[in-house]
Amino acid sequence: MSNTILSSNANSSLINTLLGSESVKNPNIYSTEEITPPYAATWQRCDPTTGDALAGRTQVFNVMKYGYLQQALLCWEKEFTVAVPADGTTKKLSAANDVIRCIDNIELMASGRVVSTLNADDLYAQFSDLSEADSIPVRASALGARTVSVPVGGAALTKKTEKYCLPIVFPQFESVDTQLNCQFLEGISFRVKWGKIDNFDGTDATAAAIPANSMYMRFRYKAFPEEQVSEVLSANFDQPELAQLTSRWYSEAPISFTTGAAETTKDVTVELKNTDCVQDLFAMGYVAAAAEAYVPQRITNIKLEASGQTIFEMSEEELLYARLGEHGWSCSQSVDASGGASRVAKIQNGLYTWYKLSNTMSLRELNAPKVVVSFADLAVNTTYVCRVSEKCSAIFSTTSATGRYNVALSN
Repeated sequence: MSNTILSSNANSSLINTLLGSESVKNPNIYSTEEITPPYAATWQRCDPTTGDALAGRTQVFNVMKYGYLQQALLCWEKEFTVAVPADGTTKKLSAANDVIRCIDNIELMASGRVVSTLNADDLYAQFSDLSEADSIPVRASALGARTVSVPVGGAALTKKTEKYCLPIVFPQFESVDTQLNCQFLEGISFRVKWGKIDNFDGTDATAAAIPANSMYMRFRYKAFPEEQVSEVLSANFDQPELAQLTSRWYSEAPISFTTGAAETTKDVTVELKNTDCVQDLFAMGYVAAAAEAYVPQRITNIKLEASGQTIFEMSEEELLYARLGEHGWSCSQSVDASGGASRVAKIQNGLYTWYKLSNTMSLRELNAPKVVVSFADLAVNTTYVCRVSEKCSAIFSTTSATGRYNVALSN
């Protein structure tokens, strides 16, 4: 049977044309793909250099001068005061997305200078853009609601401590090419500004607090042998400056609005003040009160206008297909709707990919760019906040002589 198929193929003009192409490569001819030189992977705990976590207070975590920084996790505990009887009753400790209220912003710093910032809405925009598989550990360790119960015959509780672990993924970590060479760069640190850390409204708890000395960061480093380090330095820093294309986040000014006595829908306009090159825009809205759960509201339509034209407009149903992939199909968000991540609307300029730049759009020469967001199912007489976060292209430079790291060009 195979001979019949091969004979038929031999008389096909299309197949003979393909066989004559330089692109044809038989996968059964053995060849070694690119191999990363073996390295030492280490995970190190980093305690803050400044005091305890309090609302509005900052803490600094200094990164070791060692290898490449691959991953950063922010960890802390939260102690809830709650009466839990030994009868199997489930008590609610915190609502979903409580960690987003806990964080005001996180800054990536080089020698004390801020080079990139992620605020709470940027973090949530990142999480909303994850696939189902990628979002599972984030929901389990950070975003998910926390509950507690004691089986019949157990010991009743008056306090319960929960641990949170939040991945901090600056765009530099999204590609091996742009990971931070901490051994060569000037001192790298993270500065965390805490937000509403004692929130327990709407739960069965009566108090909540982050215990002293419970917060820390866990860093993953990779270190190459000396000969590989020398090769990297000679290849990357043979010129006065190394320029690396990556991205950074920018948040537009928040727009507050209050619904009327019978108003459950609202069109909100956000004027874009940013002039950078934007890869993706994310729009979301939530109740303004910090004590309320961070739950994005339903968006039925989003529109991007500039220079008198409508550049982008999609309805709620069409937004399901906004994340167009390289294979021609749209990529899904997390299917878990408990935290409302699927209600973050995304305007995607390129294709859904993490490892390369597929497109970017300069806002500099656009006249009066604005995003119009249509909300539905709002509560009456309630104040909300609409936020637009933007992932923007940026070139970071490293000075070969000193290891100075900073933004070189953003438009």
